[in-house]
Order: sequence, then structure tokens, then C-alpha cells
Amino acid sequence: MSTAASSPFVLAKVRHNVSLSPCHIAEPRVGIEQEMTSLLMRYSEQLEGVILSFSNVKLDKPFGHIVNEMPYIHCKVLADALLFQPKEGMVLKGTVNKIGSNHIGMLFAGVFNGSVAASELPKGYVHNYAQDAWLDQFGNQIAVNDTVEVKVLRVHVAGGMIAIEGSMCSVGAASSKKTKKAQAAKPITSPSPKKSSTKKAKHAANDEAEPSSKKASKKRKNDEDEAPVEAAGTKSKKKDASKKKSKKE
Repeated sequence: MSTAASSPFVLAKVRHNVSLSPCHIAEPRVGIEQEMTSLLMRYSEQLEGVILSFSNVKLDKPFGHIVNEMPYIHCKVLADALLFQPKEGMVLKGTVNKIGSNHIGMLFAGVFNGSVAASELPKGYVHNYAQDAWLDQFGNQIAVNDTVEVKVLRVHVAGGMIAIEGSMCSVGAASSKKTKKAQAAKPITSPSPKKSSTKKAKHAANDEAEPSSKKASKKRKNDEDEAPVEAAGTKSKKKDASKKKSKKE
């Protein structure tokens, strides 16, 4: 039974044949645990996945069988097994651990090797030797320790170990579209430069108008102040002239 619809981790009921050595007759559980432990982290063709752990281990029957002259005791063991069972079409999350000029290497679940060829990367990505990363025209990058989503294309098995071959074309296209939308929205939110320039021009015109009005008012005050002085001078001259005439007479 799968833990999730698109999860590679699966719980399964397991029935396994165990051959116990005569030295484990007194403690058969120790021999069973040793046998089951040897199966961990290896691919099982019967279960079509890698066995990660066992639980609820017990004997199917309370006794075993000895076949012909062989000293081993054969018995059947029941257990619940947690499997890592990646299948074609699944989307898995991996952590990048290697950047190459023609591929990207990664680990799934922190253990299982995987790779994405350069031809399976999203469009526009180019390998950058200086930054040791793959970059696109929008500034997005794929570098070591980045978490990426990969679609499983094939699962290779060799010597009980698996290697996952994947693609990021369909998965990476969504992220590149988001960056395009974000960049297109930037000019809408930014203030228009024309309004600010017109405001500055208005402020400059007001600043220029204020000094000119102040100068005109100052000239008017000076004229008003000078006018009485001149009038007073003319009056004093007239008085002096009249006094001289009176003396002559």
C-alpha cells in the first residue's frame, strides 16, 4: 500500500525464505535479523524496489525444515517492508551534488543517485564554468546544494544498486514562466518619471516667481521711502529763499 499517490515510498507485506545456520538454533531470532539486515539498501526484483527497513518480523510457522543432508534450517518469515520504489513518470525532489558540462548529478532521499542530461534541462540554460552552475537568461541558476524537481524517465539497476535518469524540461518550464510574469509586472508598479519631472518644473517656477515678487515689493518700498525725503528737502529750500527775501526788504 502506497503512502501517497505520487510517493516513491511504499509499504509492503513481505514473505521471505530464511536459511538458519545450526549456530542459531538456540536463538533463531538473531539469525533471522542478520539475514534480513543483509537485504537492506539493495534492489529486490521480487518487490521491484529498494528495501529500506523491516518491521513486525515474525515466523510464518513455529518450526523449520531440514532438506536432505544440508545442515541449514529453512523457514519462512513475515514482515512489513518500507520500499523505495521510483517509477517512470513520477516527479521526485533531489539535491544537486554535481555540476557537469553535459549533465547534472543529484541525490534522491539523500542516498540514491540520479542524473539529468543537458538535453533534458529547461530551455535557455547554459553551463557557466566560472560560477560552476547552469544559468538561464532570466538569472535563474542550478547549482550545488539546490533542490530541484525531476521527472523519472528510467531506473537503471546494476549489482543491487539503482540509478535514476530524469528530466527537468516539463518541470522547469513553470518556474521560467513565473520569472517572466514577475519581470513584466515591475514597470506597472514603478512610478512614471514624467509626473516627477513636471512636479519639479512647477516647484522651480514657483521658486523663481517668489524672488521676483519680493524684488518688486522692495522697489516699491524704496520709492515710497525716498519720496518724502525729497519733498522735505524742497520745502526747506523754499523756506530759506523766503527768509532771504524778507531780509533784503
